[in-house]
Amino acid sequence: MHTKGIYAIVILACTSVLLPGCKGKQFQPAVQSAKVIVPPGIIGTIGQYADLVGGQPMPVTGYGVVVGLGDAGSLEVPTHLREYLIRQMGKYKIGSPNAGLRLLPPGRILRDKDTAVVVVSGQIPPAAPAGTLFDIYVKALPRTQTLSLAGGRLMSTEMHLYMSTPLSRRAKTKAWSVGNGDLFVNPFLDPSNVKDQARFREGRIPNGGKVTLSRPIRLELHRPDYRRSRLIQRRLNERFGGRVAVAKTPSIIELHIPRSRRRDYLHFLQLVMHVHLSGRAGGDERYARELAGAILLPEARYEDIALVWEAMGRQVLSILRKLYTSDNPAAAFYSTRTGLRLEDPMAVDPMIHIARQANSTFQIAAVGELGRARKFLTVLPTLKRMLSDSNALLRIAAYEALLKHGSRSVIRRQDISGRFVMDVVDTEGDYAIYVTLTGRPKIVLFGSNIPLNRPLFYCPKDELVTVNASRTDKRILIYRKVPTPDGSDKRSDIFYVAPRLDELVKIMGLRSTRDPEGNIRGLGLKYSQIVGVLHGLCNGGHISAKFVLQHRDAAGDIYSTVSVSGRPDMPEEK
Repeated sequence: MHTKGIYAIVILACTSVLLPGCKGKQFQPAVQSAKVIVPPGIIGTIGQYADLVGGQPMPVTGYGVVVGLGDAGSLEVPTHLREYLIRQMGKYKIGSPNAGLRLLPPGRILRDKDTAVVVVSGQIPPAAPAGTLFDIYVKALPRTQTLSLAGGRLMSTEMHLYMSTPLSRRAKTKAWSVGNGDLFVNPFLDPSNVKDQARFREGRIPNGGKVTLSRPIRLELHRPDYRRSRLIQRRLNERFGGRVAVAKTPSIIELHIPRSRRRDYLHFLQLVMHVHLSGRAGGDERYARELAGAILLPEARYEDIALVWEAMGRQVLSILRKLYTSDNPAAAFYSTRTGLRLEDPMAVDPMIHIARQANSTFQIAAVGELGRARKFLTVLPTLKRMLSDSNALLRIAAYEALLKHGSRSVIRRQDISGRFVMDVVDTEGDYAIYVTLTGRPKIVLFGSNIPLNRPLFYCPKDELVTVNASRTDKRILIYRKVPTPDGSDKRSDIFYVAPRLDELVKIMGLRSTRDPEGNIRGLGLKYSQIVGVLHGLCNGGHISAKFVLQHRDAAGDIYSTVSVSGRPDMPEEK
């Protein structure tokens, strides 16, 4: 079979129909012909013959209550929501929004300007098992007088499959997830800018949603075929072991994610869809060689080809090794990536070579692959040297790769009151601050003992915090404004900290609770508020560090070419 044979075109021809009794009149069909192109790397794989049902994000939504807003909340609760929210708050034993006070009845909480009724939404990841965390989005209910959700915390809220269901029936349907946590309201909004004011009514909670029901997942053949159904079952079980696949009918194959694959189950599902259904001895090897030629073509589907190789397993390594040093950068990277994922020691040095090439479009991706290669500890020195590189994105990629390896020799981690983690990275390069916007909230300081420049005076427009120190002061003074439900503000206790950024972040983030000696431990600022303060200090020249925000990719399907179902992957609500 020649390489050109990979480009298979299936033509579905539609013919004219002459209906009896219509005396010669021909009725033309709406579509006379259509071409379905099977891309390189997909022909002959499971992705050509079956859809992955459950392979798309599942939209969920709910109504909830945000507390801790001072006088920026609203007393308004639509009548049709009040009873629903009271029942939900009772179910999750939600009491006073003010820490340390006695529990208050849910109805009393809803009548406080410290609270706001909100709409909560999110997308459960494809095939997510129970316990999976995901980002959720929160928005103040329309036509309410809530001014801002900044500084608020969402109380536990059930989230249901998104559909226009009356509240009386929604409570009887399955809750696929529960959402809660501190809101991240854009800390760079200007409260004096009219265009920004409406955006204070919305926010997000990184990792704020938790899946409560595992999503079933299966393969559904385009056409019922008992032999192909059984072939898919056999091929998957041979490749991944155990009872990964169970052919239930000529059309349906149930999938079960192996325990060893649950930490990276999305990648596992990608491999499932790229398993080659060879029906003859040596078929996989022949196809792997054809793909080795196809990946050199300008129109090659690199990702698909690499996943087919990976799904074939270690038997393709002898074919891939010839491409590790290819003059074609894409062929070199994707073949080496496959080899590294298949634990080929000969792929380590070629991937390190790509990761060191500053002009390579695959440099950052190569560093990520070195992070996945936990078996090969020889990559650690390279990753540690990259922590001091002038390219901030490369430093961040190297830091995340080291975390995947579990290497903490140059990373000191502190959990700040369970709200976020602060990682201090020991580097020799310029100082940098990296903050995440999705997933687990993290503040990463590149450089031990990052100093605060003095003299220092910082107080943002909303006067949330005041930071002050003269040139000769050995400690930094900091306190915050504490909003109250009656609209008045009070000042927190004053804290004096060493003029180091890690000490300042720690004091800002620790909850305002008392230690055993009766002293207040911290200012209790929310993660988004601390991010705003750090950005302001950098802009004001009080910290000589580069400020880097995590890039937040747009949500989308995880499968670029294989078929997944749309609405049919949403389980029926009974």
